[in-house]
Amino acid sequence: VFTYCYVSSGINAEYGDRTFSNGATIPSFKDQIKLPINLNHGFKDWVDGSSVPTLDALFEWVRENNFVLNNVSLITYRGLLKKIAVTKQDIYKNDWCVRLSKIHSTIIMDEVETNAQKIKQDNATEQQRKFQYYGHQFEKEILDCSSDEKENDIVVTSKIGRFRCLLAAEVDGKDKEGNLVEIKTHRSMQNDYHRRAFEKGKLLNTYLQCYLVGINYTFFGFRDQKGFITHTKGYSLPNIEQRCAKEWKKDTIMWFLNEVLEWAFDQIETGKLYHLHYSREDYIQLNQVQNENYLPGWFIDYTNKCYENAD
Repeated sequence: VFTYCYVSSGINAEYGDRTFSNGATIPSFKDQIKLPINLNHGFKDWVDGSSVPTLDALFEWVRENNFVLNNVSLITYRGLLKKIAVTKQDIYKNDWCVRLSKIHSTIIMDEVETNAQKIKQDNATEQQRKFQYYGHQFEKEILDCSSDEKENDIVVTSKIGRFRCLLAAEVDGKDKEGNLVEIKTHRSMQNDYHRRAFEKGKLLNTYLQCYLVGINYTFFGFRDQKGFITHTKGYSLPNIEQRCAKEWKKDTIMWFLNEVLEWAFDQIETGKLYHLHYSREDYIQLNQVQNENYLPGWFIDYTNKCYENAD
């Protein structure tokens, strides 16, 4: 279920007045959050249902809402832009691969699972699975939502350089004023090394997740070694920028993202399929691959009609 939100530019995004949703309910924070919170509760019965996201639901949303695409440069998920943007700063050295195709002037970008990602997923330790679970459990503990409630997604229009983007993104919750909030967990920091790693890694990734879709606030739960949240702290995006000023600059990172998009998109031809990819031992590369005809025929027809009607 998607909720549409208009984003004017990053931090200055406004929500609510441009919403034409089909019933998504984004949960709010509980009135009281009691500490400590045991994040291990329910882990033994948890089944990880995550998978590589597809754009099918976003395509359906476009059709259901008669969204005009002839002035949209890029259709994708927020997470893919975040992966590209953070490449040079990524302390985790994650590789990535995205698939690119073009209809008229609109480029569709979705994810291709890399071998490294598959190996990492298949060989995840119990502790790594716990860290992944902790985020889900923390959200359940602090938000007013049922245990079986599905994730909530938003669709936003944003602009990166000269590219007008239509982005889908999963959102966690909202505060009592209705502002969207990104919710995270992290280990309690005991020394300067921990704090610097937090700023270079988790805070950078969280900041970009928020900034790309106009979310201005994030809420962290800090856990001890046993998996108990002992304290919490909220950060606004300006707070994060100020704190991390010695580690990274938002403008530099967004410039890099724009440069990659400019370089890749200027080489893409209509009707052909490409992989844009990066591995830790290599440069960012763009390669034409065999056309898989993966886009739904009805979506291609819909996009063509948007351009024909514009003419």
